[in-house]
Amino acid sequence: MAAIGNAGGQTAGHPEPKTPAEMAQAIARSIDAMAHAFEAKVPNPATMPIAFEAATSHDNVVDVRYRANDAGMLPRNKAEGEDRRLRFAGKFCFDGRVGLLQKNGVVIHQVLSASGVSPFEFTIDQSTCVALIENAKARVEAAERERGARPTPLDEPKHVHTMTIRPEQAEQK
Repeated sequence: MAAIGNAGGQTAGHPEPKTPAEMAQAIARSIDAMAHAFEAKVPNPATMPIAFEAATSHDNVVDVRYRANDAGMLPRNKAEGEDRRLRFAGKFCFDGRVGLLQKNGVVIHQVLSASGVSPFEFTIDQSTCVALIENAKARVEAAERERGARPTPLDEPKHVHTMTIRPEQAEQK
């Protein structure tokens, strides 16, 4: 559903982006190029369930638009839509190749449309990344509370057998 790849802005023809607007422009160019390269490899892109339309930028916002050839590809309810948004957000917030939103102030706005139904759209920004981090911390804390104070094999000290050879012992015959 999403074309995500190396969205870094430093290429032979483009210097490294310094502002959020430049970064957004670099991300949009990268997504657009990747999507078109993918489409060139597909025998008939028109038959794909979801087709890439465009990736553009304005200010610090990257607009990514897709078209679903079947309305069944859109989320059926809010929970499914939120799940998709969070999975997509994880890529932009934390993926080593992409993780751009935490530092750079770039905002991703994605729209998936199909004829005859309201489009599914969402925005991912720094606050989304912060919320994902807080959610992960809360899950870790809950797991630790559930585990309780019982020791685990990782908490116990490791016993490593060692042998010391003193020079005077090595030469004994």
